[in-house]
Amino acid sequence: MARERGPRGKLCRRLGIPLSRISAKDPDKDPVLRRPYPPGQHGATARVSVSDFAQRLREKQKLKLYYGLLEKQCRGAFLEARRSPGNTGKVLMQLLERRLDALVLRAGLATSIRQARQFVRHGYFQLDGRRVDIPSLRLTPGNEVRFQASHLKLAAVQEALGRMKARQVPAYVQVLGEGEGMRLVRLPEREEIPVDVNEPFIVEYYAQRS
Repeated sequence: MARERGPRGKLCRRLGIPLSRISAKDPDKDPVLRRPYPPGQHGATARVSVSDFAQRLREKQKLKLYYGLLEKQCRGAFLEARRSPGNTGKVLMQLLERRLDALVLRAGLATSIRQARQFVRHGYFQLDGRRVDIPSLRLTPGNEVRFQASHLKLAAVQEALGRMKARQVPAYVQVLGEGEGMRLVRLPEREEIPVDVNEPFIVEYYAQRS
């Protein structure tokens, strides 16, 4: 599957999102906090566009960065949210937050969305007792995700769990044991989702292009 594999530090600087906000990085070494301006030769003095289109595009790009999505995935989630009852922006955020890789990250079982996706793709987890390897799989309240016993002692997993205490686990996620897994307790409320985007702008961006 296609995937964005470029340097994430540059993307974070371009969008103004601290890298430490989306992964377990040292804030003192965060490229955005150290150089809070876009990358490139003229990044510090560049004139930033503030048009309505630019603002909405920026919010959409931020959402893709937070969840590690491709354009097709992001647009597909919007179309599903628009067909669903309720506020489209809120439903969109709930749909993305219920992804398996996103919840693995929220529970602190991985240090970044990329690592969470890698863990899932390599079959590190079981969902309600069955092995899963689809990062976009959407959980429902009550679902339990646990590391397979054979993977729990891997160095990368232990390193991720060692950093778990530094992460704030949202109320809709329950960590099982000392990091053996997690449970989705309920659907998240928008204010609980630690993703700093203006979702009405994202809805407007896609609505104007549908």
